[in-house]
Amino acid sequence: MTPAHSEFRLRRTPDMFSASSPDHLLATAGLAVVCNALMLQLVGPWLLWFFFRERFSSLSLSKQLWLKKLTMSIMSSAVVGTTAVITYLSEEQLDPKHLRHDIPAVSFNCAFMLGHTVADTLTHTLLRTSTLTNYFQLIVHHIITLVACSVGTFSDSPPYYVNIGLMMEVSTVFYCSGIMAKELGYPRSYLVIFVFFLLTFFCVRIILGFCVFWYHLIPLLLTPEFYRLGVPVLLAILGCFPAFQLLNLVWFPMACKRLIQEYRVINTPQSTSTENKVE
Repeated sequence: MTPAHSEFRLRRTPDMFSASSPDHLLATAGLAVVCNALMLQLVGPWLLWFFFRERFSSLSLSKQLWLKKLTMSIMSSAVVGTTAVITYLSEEQLDPKHLRHDIPAVSFNCAFMLGHTVADTLTHTLLRTSTLTNYFQLIVHHIITLVACSVGTFSDSPPYYVNIGLMMEVSTVFYCSGIMAKELGYPRSYLVIFVFFLLTFFCVRIILGFCVFWYHLIPLLLTPEFYRLGVPVLLAILGCFPAFQLLNLVWFPMACKRLIQEYRVINTPQSTSTENKVE
């Protein structure tokens, strides 16, 4: 390894490696599956009943199940996204120039995301609802996520870029919250939440997830060390991440167009009393 490339070498301490052992990470992913199941079956229904009692109970069973799924996604995405942002802002060793570096905060957060994705995939497959009209697209997205999270969890390569992927979950919180507000009959709140969704989407998925990601990664692509990371890691970085990024670049203008359309629909005279239908 030449001195110019020495900054890309593996950096790990024994304590870090012990904390992020495969057994611990696998246990975290399994615990995340259990936690998500509890969110879906116990915590989510209780929260929906407590805060939106009459509105929630007036919905069909299919929509009630749909809102339970959304609640599960909101809580898990909030945990993953918030942890990733805190790690990005506070972890001094999270350096884009380090191709290999074991950072437990990233590994365990990715393991939790892996468990959530497994639970979410099983939920949407086993508990199908009529409200889910893009099942094939969701499953394809989840398969890509499972591959990326598996690599990010059980490999120490490269944590900076894995953490960027985890920060994308911040926008998911607002997306699911907006859908929930609309289903519960809060169209004005839905518009406000959707604006926050677009803002967070642009920040974490376009600026960080695309611009910053490739700004730091392109110089590493020119080093021989990058291509020694192993096939699974290269598949995740050069396959899964570009797929996510392409979807994000397609989804963002579609989401902006949707906001404009929803604003026009909600502000028509016929819909002015929609939000107050349930007292």
